[in-house]
Amino acid sequence: MLAVVISLTLPLLAACKEDSPTGSGGNSSRLAFTSDRDGNLEIYSANADGSDVRRLTTSPGDDSDPSWSSSGRIAFTSRRDGNSEIYSMNADGSDVRRLTNNAGSDELPAWSPNGLHIAFASNRDGNFEIYSMNPDGNGQTRLTTSTAVESGPRWSPDGQRIAFHSDRDGNLEIYVMNANGSSPTRLTTNPAADLFSSWAPDGQRFAFHSNRDGNFEIYTTNVDGTGLARLTQNTAVDQYPMWSTDGKRIAFHSNRDGNYEIYNMASDGTGAVRVTNNAAFDVLAAWRP
Repeated sequence: MLAVVISLTLPLLAACKEDSPTGSGGNSSRLAFTSDRDGNLEIYSANADGSDVRRLTTSPGDDSDPSWSSSGRIAFTSRRDGNSEIYSMNADGSDVRRLTNNAGSDELPAWSPNGLHIAFASNRDGNFEIYSMNPDGNGQTRLTTSTAVESGPRWSPDGQRIAFHSDRDGNLEIYVMNANGSSPTRLTTNPAADLFSSWAPDGQRFAFHSNRDGNFEIYTTNVDGTGLARLTQNTAVDQYPMWSTDGKRIAFHSNRDGNYEIYNMASDGTGAVRVTNNAAFDVLAAWRP
């Protein structure tokens, strides 16, 4: 699935040379993100203003897709054991635990708000579908069943629903289903690719990225698919929005300054600031609850 993510959302890797991060804005929460600044993809964390960057993983295999739990534990994807599996670790990178173990690719984990489940994407049954499991890796359950690509799960703030993207109707669109996989509902409808949704903390809106206007930009919409608003307006690639837990900011990555960096902006799209500033590839940010 990482190849799918890269082909759809991350078309290039930048060179690797670190400078001091810059940028400001947002609340005092930390961001976890993926970077190849030290040679391969690893997980890092930083303050919302880009200060105090810390490397959390050290592995010869790529580590990516961090997701923070309400208790401060981080789930992530790693290829350290040969194929993509889900792992978890403490916020300082200690106590790494492997949660999945099969010949398929398990990727893009997302914690439920109460920390009792992790949703993820896997192709273990032939094509990518949405699954969930307990935080210790037990109770792995398939939630979607189709011949399409189903990926990018994100829990609603109340834990009752999961948003995801799928091409089950011919192209990538945003869907919502109940937490047990029932009653999937399509929210977006257009010939472009709509993917990687993020719920607002009040549960009333989504952020997602789409190339409906020619290149990938960040949009928001109401949970019933109405009230579409475009938040970013430039010729660069803006992708992977993640709403802060206080609802005031949205983190995303963009190559607007020449290579992929982490940014955050107000939830209405104003006041975008650059969080990371180096020649590496910094992407896939996740706020700490």
